[in-house]
Amino acid sequence: MAGPSEAFVPEAMIAFYKELLSITPGEGAVCVPPPGSGEMEQWQTGVPLLLVAPPSIEAEAFFAVLRRVADAAVKHNPGLAQDVAAVLEALPAEAVKQEAFVSSLLCRESTRLEQLTRDAQVPPEALGFLINHTLKPIMRAYAAQAVKWCDTEAWQRGICPICGGRPSLAIIEKEQGRRYLYCGLCETRWRYKRLGCPFCGTEAPHGQEFFTLEGNEKYRIYVCNTCRGYLKTVDERRAGEEEIDPFWEDVGTVHLDILAMREGYVNRSLEPV
Repeated sequence: MAGPSEAFVPEAMIAFYKELLSITPGEGAVCVPPPGSGEMEQWQTGVPLLLVAPPSIEAEAFFAVLRRVADAAVKHNPGLAQDVAAVLEALPAEAVKQEAFVSSLLCRESTRLEQLTRDAQVPPEALGFLINHTLKPIMRAYAAQAVKWCDTEAWQRGICPICGGRPSLAIIEKEQGRRYLYCGLCETRWRYKRLGCPFCGTEAPHGQEFFTLEGNEKYRIYVCNTCRGYLKTVDERRAGEEEIDPFWEDVGTVHLDILAMREGYVNRSLEPV
């Protein structure tokens, strides 16, 4: 799809994500040295590449991206201005502290973010929003370089092989009906078994269900009654000649998130691994 359905997604949200796609860390800001045999052995045991072969990221470039994301967020949603300003004020200003902050994010350490929320009384929702959407273009640049070392067909795990994120979307491909998971953080796609919950790993058929939308069977919501997680799914076989863009499918199916959560299911893609 070229863009999300405006029937379900506010125009300001569409505009924000269009601008987000134009934000990049700049050439050379994210360096990915080739992983060695030891790192790849760890990866093959199920450790995401980010944790065994992290990129070198210029702190200055990271904070430049963050400021652009902050500007875009306020431009398209002026109501966020006060919270965004509070976050920017609380973030480290010294180069050494900025480098440590960026390093902690790559290592998935939550201590510094929790400390900011607690000590500086930063709104946690605004902080999480800015950090997550700053990491998106950074991780997208990392994945574009790193994916060539990873066999995403053989990974077959419920977390992203590149960054370790949980899937926000699944795609059933047209040719053979294979299921691929999609990471909303770094935009990597990887193959996963057709049946089973990627969040808790259960394969019990009685605990798995899916729902379709009346009048649009291209979309499904797979739910797991073991962990109460859900996974939005796009079935390419029912999309005709329409080209599927996972980024916009994820953004444009926010109504599916709402439907699933109203039924008591949990968006596990937002949870830390």
